[in-house]
Amino acid sequence: MSWSVCASGTPAEVKDELDRQFSYPLADGPAGLYDEGEKTTVRHIQGTIRECLETFDPQGKVSVTAFGSVNFADWDKRTGCYQNVSLFIAPAS
Repeated sequence: MSWSVCASGTPAEVKDELDRQFSYPLADGPAGLYDEGEKTTVRHIQGTIRECLETFDPQGKVSVTAFGSVNFADWDKRTGCYQNVSLFIAPAS
């Protein structure tokens, strides 16, 4: 119901590390994501990060942080499902 990833390094290093981290929230089971909608969102974020990193200097350093969660308008009844997602990509020193 919530997930987060972060990595710093060259774009290639960050892609490799995030691929490893993204494999966990996409896992099935009780510790995995809430539903297919959340899994789809995470896959889209992973793809967006990879596309954005292509625009950075291959030898430069970059920092990426992404996180999200599923919430409900009525938590007890699990109705009114919605997601919060944040993504930050910045040069790193």
